[in-house]
Amino acid sequence: MAQQITEARSYRCSYHPKDLNGHPVAADSGVLPTIQLKASNAEQAQRAAYAVTGCVVAGVERLEGGAA
Repeated sequence: MAQQITEARSYRCSYHPKDLNGHPVAADSGVLPTIQLKASNAEQAQRAAYAVTGCVVAGVERLEGGAA
């Protein structure tokens, strides 16, 4: 089985934060916090953001120019 190597790209993922008890917290300003990371595609970026934050990921945006 041959594996294809893909270039890592920069992504910004917004997520729904939790309080200390693990309950969802409403964003006071209406803007969700974000995390920037590198991944081979948007699905992998979403999975990585969940693994890092432990929070539900609301959206994934690919950044052009390698901002992360």
